[in-house]
Amino acid sequence: MKVIIFKPVEICNSNCIYCDVVKKGSHAIMSYQLLELVFSRFNEFLECHPDESLQLIWHGGEPCLLGVDYFKKAIEIQNRICKNTKTRIEHAIQSNLTLISQEFLEVFRKLGIEMIGTSYEPIPHMRGPGENRDSEQYNRKFLEGIRLLEKNNFNWGVIYVITRKSLDKPLDIFYFLTNFKLNVAPCLNPVKIFDKDVHNLAISPHEIADWLGTIYQVWYKHRDRFPHVRPFQSLTESIENKKFSLGCEDSGHCAYNWIYIGPEGKTSHCGRSGDYDLLAYGNIRDKTLDEIFNDKQRDLINNRSKILPETECKECRFWGLCHGGCPLDAYMKHKDFNHRYPNCEARKILFEKYIEPVTGIKADFRYTSELEKN
Repeated sequence: MKVIIFKPVEICNSNCIYCDVVKKGSHAIMSYQLLELVFSRFNEFLECHPDESLQLIWHGGEPCLLGVDYFKKAIEIQNRICKNTKTRIEHAIQSNLTLISQEFLEVFRKLGIEMIGTSYEPIPHMRGPGENRDSEQYNRKFLEGIRLLEKNNFNWGVIYVITRKSLDKPLDIFYFLTNFKLNVAPCLNPVKIFDKDVHNLAISPHEIADWLGTIYQVWYKHRDRFPHVRPFQSLTESIENKKFSLGCEDSGHCAYNWIYIGPEGKTSHCGRSGDYDLLAYGNIRDKTLDEIFNDKQRDLINNRSKILPETECKECRFWGLCHGGCPLDAYMKHKDFNHRYPNCEARKILFEKYIEPVTGIKADFRYTSELEKN
């Protein structure tokens, strides 16, 4: 399945302290005319590839600022233009939930959406509207949104962004998130700082490892109660059962499967590369999806998985669990994809100091598979 990170709007009703989209200050909204062209590109691609499917992840900004009528129009366009291919278009959405209404949920169901991804921050003045980030107002609206989702039997999952503000309270954060009636695994992600760290949010690889490791020791002991916490579940299953379900950053296979489409039709590799203006693949007005998926710049990312095992990642026993990490992180630090990502050390410390002692299993996923080499 090919994944489309679809950002028809970059406006947001919150001012999250670590959000790069907010920093861009874009007020663009995709026109209906361009929306029709986008679905025409989807239909063209799916007709040419009868065994393929697309996952369209509505993202932002805040997608609900588009309004209910925009989503109704999208349904009408899809039904008209993708008459014979619409069953191979899967919709998903990421929202801050503060604008969710019954009418939105009814429209989302018509798109086949039964689960909404979101994010949350219990530390005051990290998320919220206005210059001072009114977290009280934000939290009230967020909890109202959750109640509405649960009333309508929608699944939901939450991302937590680890910052310097949360370094002294890993277990408090963990218990706070897991006390929600989550249907989907909470995901714990270190903050990404693209530009200047004006709010002093960045954390070192050692700090990331210790924060996650403190939680991991509790999680592993009680994993039957908290079974689906990411990245713990996938990392543990990888070493215990060799059952790999790695995220895009760790998979080593993101080169040809993702596209970002912005509100004015600009395309890039993924959501982050679109936010940072990296790896521009042209405009959807001028290029087909096939042309974008086959952009030669993608070969640079693919070749990275062949180069790193012979250079910086040579003989690393954690290779199969991270594949050098996110190529964008490597590029932003070195201006070259052929390096490990900056938080490589965090992954090693997490395994050696916490995961291996707790599980009693020593990970060894070196680059030895002839299939992987080929």
